[in-house]
Amino acid sequence: VATGVQYALVAQMPLLVAVLMGVVTGVFGGVMRDIACNEMPTAFADHRPYAVCAFFGGWVYVAVQALNAPAWLVLLASAGVTTGLRLLALRFDWRVPGWRA
Repeated sequence: VATGVQYALVAQMPLLVAVLMGVVTGVFGGVMRDIACNEMPTAFADHRPYAVCAFFGGWVYVAVQALNAPAWLVLLASAGVTTGLRLLALRFDWRVPGWRA
């Protein structure tokens, strides 16, 4: 997530675009991993809030960077929030609504 946001900001993209690029980087990296392992991508199958966690982590990156924090702290804060939310989602079985067939 942080890498996608960082590269988009370096390319002078608007903040929302940068955060969405971070979401795409984070979520679709996992999708590509699952496809390479010949498995159904979990991001599409289990209704866990992967993208929501990545979205918040991306905004944390933008906010901490706006405080002129060192690069390592920006990365740590973004990764920490993204991972922390993901772990909370697993622990408390948070889910997002799915499409009805």
